[in-house]
Amino acid sequence: MSDKTDRKSKKHINDDRIFYEELEKLLADEKVRGMSKYRQHFGTNTLKHSIRVAQTAFDLSNRLGWDIDEKELARGALLHDYYQYSVLDERIDAIKAYRHGTRHPWIASKNAEKDFGITDKEKNIIRSHMWPLTLRTPPKSREAALVCMADKLIAIKEMVFRRF
Repeated sequence: MSDKTDRKSKKHINDDRIFYEELEKLLADEKVRGMSKYRQHFGTNTLKHSIRVAQTAFDLSNRLGWDIDEKELARGALLHDYYQYSVLDERIDAIKAYRHGTRHPWIASKNAEKDFGITDKEKNIIRSHMWPLTLRTPPKSREAALVCMADKLIAIKEMVFRRF
């Protein structure tokens, strides 16, 4: 039986120690903590949103029984919105909001690459998290698909239900 299988239920479980250690490393960086300055989704900020997306993506991986790279999932998920600027209120300027939606994944990946030296898989996680809005950059790994799904789930909770 593999290390990633829960002996009792025989369900696949990813290593939360690896995942959360990587999150903690990133959260120790002042640039990452600086994401808290930027408002996002009606009452939260980019850092809180990104932490929720990371945790949700990891939880989904276990629920789906998907074997993932815990470190790359943590890095790609936490840095998926590492664009480091304020966004205008989406209700006021829909065109700018749309442009932000299609462009910020590329800006975030460039910033993350410059500051943290991300892998190709992490780049795809970040660049594809807005798919299908960003048609040319579909998720190419389980980790990217998980972040794409988790980002939408968390955004719905934050925007529609105003939860968190």
